[in-house]
Amino acid sequence: MNQEELQDLGEHVVKKKHRNTTSIVDSSTATSAEISQIIGESFQYFKRPIVKSDEECAQRLEDYFNQCQMTGQIPTVEDMALALGTSRQTLFNWEHGLKGASAARQNMIKQAKEVLAGVDAKLVSMGKIPQVTYIFRAKNYFGLADKQEVVVTPNNPLDDGTKDLKTLEAEYVESVVTDTVDDSK
Repeated sequence: MNQEELQDLGEHVVKKKHRNTTSIVDSSTATSAEISQIIGESFQYFKRPIVKSDEECAQRLEDYFNQCQMTGQIPTVEDMALALGTSRQTLFNWEHGLKGASAARQNMIKQAKEVLAGVDAKLVSMGKIPQVTYIFRAKNYFGLADKQEVVVTPNNPLDDGTKDLKTLEAEYVESVVTDTVDDSK
């Protein structure tokens, strides 16, 4: 697609209305020119064949990140997958050593995703992307999670070694509730 065709496609996407109120078309603030640019950035990788070797994977990753740096394109998991000629699911499989991925390819994908996570973290810390966007991407692409862990150790006053798990849980919940009650009122 040339630039004019991309512009026309972008305008068509902006003008088209959907009944679904959560439609990205209805909620986007992107201009036609911005949509055209985004389509061009992603579509350039559309017909790439899947990488056949670890060396080719490394070269394509280097090329992808260099291009993002030169053009100011924000790197994404989706475009990185397309640049490698594959899908997000295949990237996930490679990252986790599945589907015959070598240790070298597994490490490459992990490192590339760390670059992406670093870019996102810097953008959010600079106020350039919404925090909720960062949180979503960090949880879905980079393995971050909201969780609290309670560690019971021998020197923990809740565990004298004679109580069963249910009793410990009840005492812990009670102690947290008691500790958080504001006695100053």
